Amino acid sequence: MSALVVPAYFHPAVAGDDWRALAAHGSSVRAVVLNSADGPGPAPERELTAAAVATGRPLLGYVDTDYGRRSPTAVHADVDRWHRWYPTAGLFLDRVCSQPELLPWYTELVEGIRRRTRGTVVFNHGAHPHPGYAVLADVLVTFEGPYAAYENLVAPDWARQLPPDRLWHLVYDTPEELLPLALDRAAAAGAGGVYVTDRAGANPWDGLPAYLAAEAEAWCR
Repeated sequence: MSALVVPAYFHPAVAGDDWRALAAHGSSVRAVVLNSADGPGPAPERELTAAAVATGRPLLGYVDTDYGRRSPTAVHADVDRWHRWYPTAGLFLDRVCSQPELLPWYTELVEGIRRRTRGTVVFNHGAHPHPGYAVLADVLVTFEGPYAAYENLVAPDWARQLPPDRLWHLVYDTPEELLPLALDRAAAAGAGGVYVTDRAGANPWDGLPAYLAAEAEAWCR
């Protein structure tokens, strides 16, 4: 089933309307990625918890891996905080390397994560990685970028053979008139989880797209 996957990198204190809109479209959403401060933050936040739980959707905690440069100890500390502080159903590992050289590093990391907690493990490569990464994670984000780059996306054969619910695409800087084309491209590439937004800039995930309702209706059919 096609569904939206929402990187909710916005706080209810400054974007309460967006959280309420997200809750209103909860039936169209497969997962919501929580990101307090490039991770779980220094302490649990009741306001964020309440807004996230109100969506009624599975919550994924954001964890930065810095392409294998971050220490496993720091990564696991974030994993533990998400597990203790928020009702998460899994983890969204960001800035994951795509090259085969770091497969051993990520193999060990994921083995440690799965010993610590149960739940979905998402790798955000932002591009198609070496196929060995598909063995480690439950879901791969194989595109993150602007629509101008999305137009040129070519999915390798191994990715097309995966079930659609294992592939997600995150597309920003997409005018509303190009939304249908973006969704058609996602379907053609075999992605089951998609998020397209008209927002751009340094953090295009700091709010919901103006056309969220139209996107939900068009994609979640």
